[in-house]
Amino acid sequence: MAVWLAQTIWTAICLASITISLFVVMNGALRAALMLALSRKIARIVPPNYAIVGDSLATQCAWRRQLARHPFAVVNLACGGATIKEIAGQVAQANALGAQCIMINGGLNDLLFDQAPIEQIEYDFKAVLRRIGADRRAVVTLVPHVADPAYGARIDQANRSLRALAEQRGFAVVDLNPLIAAHGARRPEMTNDGLHFTPLACAIWIDAVKRELAAANAPAGRVAEG
Repeated sequence: MAVWLAQTIWTAICLASITISLFVVMNGALRAALMLALSRKIARIVPPNYAIVGDSLATQCAWRRQLARHPFAVVNLACGGATIKEIAGQVAQANALGAQCIMINGGLNDLLFDQAPIEQIEYDFKAVLRRIGADRRAVVTLVPHVADPAYGARIDQANRSLRALAEQRGFAVVDLNPLIAAHGARRPEMTNDGLHFTPLACAIWIDAVKRELAAANAPAGRVAEG
């Protein structure tokens, strides 16, 4: 028994050492992926305060480091290329993990690549909001403008619907466009490909969400400062 216990402990120590070594030598993208997978595993044991759901815009921002005091208070369930319908599935995951507050973005893939009509976007977004229980809080980020101003009018039209639906549920709404865009187009310093965010745009987004959380005190006393 003593020998078996010693072997088990030694094996655990070796595995932990290998994991730490891999984490150190991995490049930034691999470290981020490992951290994301680890945070999702831990979220199944310890419910997170915050869940991030959405598309590739949400995947590229440093929510865990900047939103809460410790990294595993935040789980990022967002997925590149996700449509609003798919984001509803992410919300279901957030509920299953027991997240207290859900941060939602989405709509660009529907508008730009699927050419979805506004009525369809509104219908799908209603389904997203229906999945959020009365005991949960949420912050909804409206669709940001892209570099091409030709999409500006449709994005604005969609945002009017999304805002109205979110406010009907009493959820906070973040509109980044006054901060990162002008005249219906993303400012050059806010995107490196016309669609995705630069680190500056991510920082502005996270700060805007933190202000909404602080104003709503959700969850109380757990929002990271600065």
